[in-house]
Amino acid sequence: MFDLVSLINFFVFGFIGWITYKIYIWPYYISPLRKIPGPPSENPFYGHIKTIMTEESGEPQLRWIKQYGNIVKLYGLFNEPNILVADPKIIQEISVNHTYDYIKPPSVSAVAIAGRGLVFAEGDDHKRQRKMMNPAFAHSNIKEMIPTFIRVALILKGLIEDKVNLGESNINLTPYLSKATLDIIGLVGFNYEFNSLTSPNELAEAYDILMNAQPTALSIAMTILSDYVPFIRKIPIDVNRRFRHGCAIIDR
Repeated sequence: MFDLVSLINFFVFGFIGWITYKIYIWPYYISPLRKIPGPPSENPFYGHIKTIMTEESGEPQLRWIKQYGNIVKLYGLFNEPNILVADPKIIQEISVNHTYDYIKPPSVSAVAIAGRGLVFAEGDDHKRQRKMMNPAFAHSNIKEMIPTFIRVALILKGLIEDKVNLGESNINLTPYLSKATLDIIGLVGFNYEFNSLTSPNELAEAYDILMNAQPTALSIAMTILSDYVPFIRKIPIDVNRRFRHGCAIIDR
């Protein structure tokens, strides 16, 4: 019995020590990012995640950049330090000059939705896909796409004008832009008309469910925890059913 109690105490105090180190010691005293300016952590367990996911997209980041400069330290799950970069030169170094030196952080939800395509692929996979796709973006091919861009843009313009003529002063453009993007990809990439701007479309609705759904406390928690506990997406609750349904439609 004594050995069992000792073992339990060892794990309990070990866990408490790990949490203390992870949340209070590493971020503030050891992390190489500790001296980078940024807003104080809002919560030791979820940092700035709640603010980023509940406010309008980009608004908190813009606010912090104005206050702290073009390199800002933010806190994620368990106060993990993260860097927000808005300096054009540094972005060029990361995304163009040294692409393969900067590995994207894991995002189970993004990979589940989009697969390991060019956006999420790394290393040799990315090089191979980029080599295959480069010819499609030659100058002559881009010129041929322009009429399609204009055609879809005019449809989008007409829909927005209809809303304005009906007296709507506050228009959510996000779903319209997503549908316009899908229509352009269909026409340019697959010679297929989704017509999602002008008629109901199952694929567009699936993307809308996954990308534009209003975040709730539960959906935020599921998104964050799925990076650390992948099987959490298999729990049979409504938010997971909607997620899997949307992914199944896209995979089809």
